[in-house]
Amino acid sequence: MNTKIIIKYLFIALAIVTSSGCEQIDIPKEDLTPGYDRIYMAAAARNPNAVKIKMADSVYHITYGASFGGYGKANQDIEVTFEIDPSKADLFNVKNGTSYPLLPQDSYEFSQTSALIKKGTISTEPLNVKVNPFEKLELFKQYILPITIKSVSSGIALNESLTTAYYLVQPSLDFADFPDFNRSKWSVVDVSTEEPAEGEVNGGLGIHIIDNKTSTFWHSKWDGGEAPLPHWFIVDMGESHLLRGLSFIGRQSSNNGKPASVKVETSIDRTSWKEAGVLNLQNTNSQQKFFLSSFNESRYIRITILSTHGNTRYSHLAELGAF
Repeated sequence: MNTKIIIKYLFIALAIVTSSGCEQIDIPKEDLTPGYDRIYMAAAARNPNAVKIKMADSVYHITYGASFGGYGKANQDIEVTFEIDPSKADLFNVKNGTSYPLLPQDSYEFSQTSALIKKGTISTEPLNVKVNPFEKLELFKQYILPITIKSVSSGIALNESLTTAYYLVQPSLDFADFPDFNRSKWSVVDVSTEEPAEGEVNGGLGIHIIDNKTSTFWHSKWDGGEAPLPHWFIVDMGESHLLRGLSFIGRQSSNNGKPASVKVETSIDRTSWKEAGVLNLQNTNSQQKFFLSSFNESRYIRITILSTHGNTRYSHLAELGAF
C-alpha cells in the first residue's frame, strides 16, 4: 500500500501593497512523492499576476519570494537568487499572442536579489520590487515584469513549471482620489454659438454650464437657423491647476443632441493650446467623468463638440466640471 502523501504549501505575498501589509494567496496543490524536493515561486501558479498601481501615490511594492515543495521542511539552509529576465517577457508574449512591453528599468528598484529558505522552514522571507508609477509609465498601459529564479544552492532542484512569476503592471487612477475643482472663480469667456431664445427657465447661454444648476443648460443657436457643428466654448478657471480630468452632466431630457464626442484642449495663456484627448460621452443625463490623455498645468479649457447623439446639427450641455 502506498504511503499517505503529505502536502504542505506556504502562501506567499503577491499583490501590490503599501509598506504596511500585503495580500496572500495559495498555489494549486500537486501530488508529491517521498524524496521530492523542489524550489518554486508560488506567484507563478497564477500567471499572469495583474497589478494595478495608482498614479496618486509615489511607490508601490510587488512582493515575491520562493518556497520549498517537498516531503517535509527544508533540512538545510537554501539560498535562492532571483533576476528580471527580459527574454522571459519575449517568451510570454510569443506563447500568449500578446505584445506587453517590459516595465521600464528606471521605473522600479530591484535590489533584493537573494534570500534564504532557512532550515526547518518552507519559504523565504518576502522580497519587494519598488515601483514608481511616475517614472516613464503611461497611464492605463500594461507592462510586463518577469521575476524568475536564477539559481538555487545546495543542489536542490527547481520545479521548472513554476520558476517565473509574470506581473502585468498597469498604472491606474481612481476618480475618488481627485476632488472636483471649486468653480467659484470660473467664467465662460468665449463660445461659438448659444441660444438666448431658450429663455430664463432653460438658460441657453454658455454661462449655464457652470451655474451649478442641472435644470439649465447651454444650447447652440436654433432661432433663425441652426449653427452647424462643431460647437465650442472656452472656460477660464480663474487660476491655473494641474488638470487631470473633466466631468459632464447632460441636459435633463430625452432630447437628441447630447454631445457624443468632444475634443479637449488646455492652455495657460489662451494663446498656446495643448490637445488633451477626444472623449466619447454616453447618451445620458447622469454625470460622466473622464481622465484626460495628458495632465497639464492649465487655466483655460476649450471644449469642441465634434458629434452628437442623434446626429443633430445642434447640441446642449447642462454642467461642466474639472478635477
